[in-house]
Amino acid sequence: MAQHSMSQGPVTIAIVCGYDLDSDLGTYVERVARRLDGIHLDAIVLSGGHTSPTIDTSEAREMGRHLAELRPHGTVLLEDEAMNTLDNIVFARELVERSIGAVDRFLVCCDVAHVVKAGILARLVLRGRIQMLAVPRRVPLHIWLREPLSIIVETLGAVIPPLRSLLARAAARLKGVAPKGRYFARPGAALAPASGDIRLRG
Repeated sequence: MAQHSMSQGPVTIAIVCGYDLDSDLGTYVERVARRLDGIHLDAIVLSGGHTSPTIDTSEAREMGRHLAELRPHGTVLLEDEAMNTLDNIVFARELVERSIGAVDRFLVCCDVAHVVKAGILARLVLRGRIQMLAVPRRVPLHIWLREPLSIIVETLGAVIPPLRSLLARAAARLKGVAPKGRYFARPGAALAPASGDIRLRG
């Protein structure tokens, strides 16, 4: 496991859940940065995959571009395979375990529409103390309407791991994107390690 030098005190990591590339990601990241201002963080994980059929980048990379202007120092890890909130939490945890090791405290940042689901999933998936940071964001009505079902389905995926690939495929189909990443490898093909660009700034 490649680990980076952290502070001698408790290790605190922020996980930022991404949203569709054609949404207001820049404003969302700005609000996340304000919520995190003044908090000691050993690293920030930006999580979000390629969710647009017309934009050739990932949510994580787009958030990273905005965050670099707002917080030019510190360690930022990019996770760019996630298709849904469950993926955000699971893949971010795996990336942190490989890159950093044990974590004492997680700050999970998401928008107001997803905070209940993200909170449930974080408590099922993450190890350590968890604090949710809900960020205001304009969310379409259909997202609010389907969230109760999404909570149930993704919670099942958290406790029954074999369901996760089915949920990721369904999410990719809803977004109109081609399946990519670990869940979509050809049968018999070796699965590549999860993505995880690490940017050390400062």
